[in-house]
Amino acid sequence: MIKEGINIEHINEQLFEIKVVDSDNSKPASFTHYLHNHKNGVSQFYKKDALSYVKEILSKEYPTEKVTNKVAEEALQYLIFDLNKSVPFPAPENPKFKFIDLFAGIGGFRLALQNLEGKCVFTSEWDKYSKQTYKANFGEIPFGDITKPKTKSYIPDNFDVLCAGFPCQAFSIAGKRGGFEDTRGTLFLMLQKL
Repeated sequence: MIKEGINIEHINEQLFEIKVVDSDNSKPASFTHYLHNHKNGVSQFYKKDALSYVKEILSKEYPTEKVTNKVAEEALQYLIFDLNKSVPFPAPENPKFKFIDLFAGIGGFRLALQNLEGKCVFTSEWDKYSKQTYKANFGEIPFGDITKPKTKSYIPDNFDVLCAGFPCQAFSIAGKRGGFEDTRGTLFLMLQKL
């Protein structure tokens, strides 16, 4: 199931930094989404997996110590304070609305909506290189394939805008031009169900 590795390092006195994303593991995405949504009540959707992920990281970092939920919770709270120090495109301090970003790519829609004072509360992208760039731009790892029920289960209930740059390869002259016969050409229909 693991397709990529995760490197753990001490950077800027933080406990760890995720360098490579495992595209099938939702825990790193839950962790970063939890950190980014600690002020707006959406973090509850990500807390369980975020705590589990921190426990895994701390257990690897300190193999002789027993890592409890309380220790993991304290580590999460500590990491919240350092959140936006090295992010080139941080979220606005006092957002006016909440949005989700599907088929996120490297974050073009997110950047535009953040400039309009929006706060991204969920993001999804399946391409591993786009996910790495997105994390570098915003400090948040997108969840994976939005067509999978597990990924959909992380979408929070209360958001104001859904933005989605659904794949255009099915219609583009640069693509195979399969149109609606190409599965990617019908992904926008899925958005009606969200």
